[in-house]
Amino acid sequence: ESWMASWMVAFPIMLFLNVYYQRRVEQFFDTSQEELGQLSAAVLESFEGVSVVKAFGAEARETQRLAEIAYRLRVARVGAVRLRSGFEAMLDAVPTLANILLLVLGAYRVRAGAMTLGDLTGFVFLFSLLAFPLRIIGYALSELPHSSAGYRRIRDLLEDPLEPDPALGLGVSDDGAVHLRGLEYAHPESRDVLRGVELDVEAGATVAVVGATGSGKTTLLHVLAGLVAPDAGTVAVPRGGTALVFQEPFLLAGTVDSNVRMGRSVDNSAVTEALRIAEASFVADLPDGGDTVVGERGVGLSGGQRQRIALARALVGQPSLLLLDDTTSALDPTTEARVLANLRTSLSGTTVIAVASRPSTIALADDVVYLDEGVVVAHGRHEHLMQTVPAYRQLMEAFEHDREEVSP
Repeated sequence: ESWMASWMVAFPIMLFLNVYYQRRVEQFFDTSQEELGQLSAAVLESFEGVSVVKAFGAEARETQRLAEIAYRLRVARVGAVRLRSGFEAMLDAVPTLANILLLVLGAYRVRAGAMTLGDLTGFVFLFSLLAFPLRIIGYALSELPHSSAGYRRIRDLLEDPLEPDPALGLGVSDDGAVHLRGLEYAHPESRDVLRGVELDVEAGATVAVVGATGSGKTTLLHVLAGLVAPDAGTVAVPRGGTALVFQEPFLLAGTVDSNVRMGRSVDNSAVTEALRIAEASFVADLPDGGDTVVGERGVGLSGGQRQRIALARALVGQPSLLLLDDTTSALDPTTEARVLANLRTSLSGTTVIAVASRPSTIALADDVVYLDEGVVVAHGRHEHLMQTVPAYRQLMEAFEHDREEVSP
């Protein structure tokens, strides 16, 4: 009876402690996981934008922002640790107090002659054996909320629906040209970017895409590259692969050679030829040539050098369709003209579609596509558009005027 009384007292208490702990600590662990994710994102953003932060003297602001997130994370974790410490302490305290109760009740029973001292010793030993699994179960349950919070976060990520690869929706043109029919695209919960785009680009042609800021030039290239899927319409690109050179070139931490190859098995001669076409002869003058290590995002190289290496990275794969998103914006006009001349002579079979803003560059294109608010307003030679499309002529004059103002 003494043993049963101790058991009936200890078991409900430990069960209540487990339930109470589970309900209270889960919110701390959920908050901790959420704040940890926010802190990681904020730290990454702050480190990547360190130049902007320092340029605008925002160090104190960034420090305060990170400190606030870290404080919320600290509060959540300290709360979880306090609950867990109290819970684990009670896991040891409850069986111990039950043993004391058993000894007190047993002592009265022995004194009354209802049981012997050996019976009492046996009861205490038996209760100790049965209490040990309760402790183990309690310790296991103390780990469960943390694991559960992590599992829920991973499950939410895995259950997030995957969008199909937009590149799989691209058609293949039999004639090697680029064909767009009724192309529509809009950013989620935003305005329409492309509206009813109809466009044909002959194989091997060089086409300049021109338009004011926000007219949909970059989005058009992203659709052609298969980075985003159009909301409506069809896209057909030539066989042989498509390469896109972004406006802001991104170089990985590693050697110049590895950035050009990007894991592809290409001959050294192909890398050399790609660097030549991209007018990247400066690579030979680097301390270790192509084996020179550059930092993340091309730290140690100028903007023009990064653009030329990014262009060489696209050219080394010999794509059938080359997309340039204002790729030569950081180059001087002379170097830009040489790059475009190299593209025309060395890649005569490659179709080039380039976003451009320099009149001198646009004039070298075989054809010009003028976009205005996502609509192809005009399509033809640069000289013809200058004479027949007033809005296009005004845009070119504005480009030229801006360059005259910023030139020394």
